[in-house]
Amino acid sequence: SMMIGACLAGADNDSIKRIEKIAKNIGLAFQIQDDILDVISTKEVLGKPVLSDEKNHKTTYVTLEGLEKSQKAVKDLSIEAVNLLHSLELDSTFMEELINMLVHRMK
Repeated sequence: SMMIGACLAGADNDSIKRIEKIAKNIGLAFQIQDDILDVISTKEVLGKPVLSDEKNHKTTYVTLEGLEKSQKAVKDLSIEAVNLLHSLELDSTFMEELINMLVHRMK
């Protein structure tokens, strides 16, 4: 959806590629954070059962890489996304806040 907006706004190919990378980073960081929360949070905080991936024998980023590496990956992916946003030389305040909210959420 980010790329559609960029195309409709007339962005050049280089900008569209950067936006695609931003979107991939945000999506991956969001999913890893979701996997982390499934391990470290509680049903009361999340509003849904926790450890469901483990109970279903589902492989996640956390089960493959461990909690510490997963937390670092969320941080690194979000930092790269913000840096790419800055490279577009646009007002990225809203997007930066959205990225931080999505990848650092606790539920």
